[in-house]
Amino acid sequence: MAIKRVGVIGFPVEHSLSPIMHNAAFAALDMRDWQYDAMSIPPDILRLGLREPKNHGYIGINVTVPHKEAIMEYVRPDEKARAIGAVNTVDFRNNVGTNTDADGLINDLRANQVAIRGQRVLVLGAGGAARAAVYGLLREGASVVIVNRTKSRADKLVAQLRASARVKGAAVMTLDQAADWGMSLIVNCTSVGL
Repeated sequence: MAIKRVGVIGFPVEHSLSPIMHNAAFAALDMRDWQYDAMSIPPDILRLGLREPKNHGYIGINVTVPHKEAIMEYVRPDEKARAIGAVNTVDFRNNVGTNTDADGLINDLRANQVAIRGQRVLVLGAGGAARAAVYGLLREGASVVIVNRTKSRADKLVAQLRASARVKGAAVMTLDQAADWGMSLIVNCTSVGL
């Protein structure tokens, strides 16, 4: 029986609970021929580092901090990934990258009966996860404010989403400005707590 291998790449990635979670799911579903691994790939060798899972027969990978945006250069991003500007899942069988973060957030909010349409949402961060969160929230009719340590990065996120996804309703504020905005939901997309 050949092992079907999948995994997660990031840097650092040793803290990730994904291998425990996925391997437990494989065991519970009697998928004994599946294995999920974590692979630490420094940003400066991302292109070279991607060869390792490909050369070892991995079917696909999940992508986490800090590679969600940079990996787009090395895969064929699908329409959703292009609109978001970040990839979190790569299928090596066709080298296509997609993004499931936006759908995951929206589905989780719905499952927990959190209203989205018409709500004011504060998103902390401006990286790959924030891109997906802002995209998903705007598509569902929320107004979004982004607060990030680097304002220029948040401004770039808003400009790119307006151009690529044709979504409106996002703004960039300082934390002090956002505190007076009256938000109904805060989404933390920073690496704090990983």
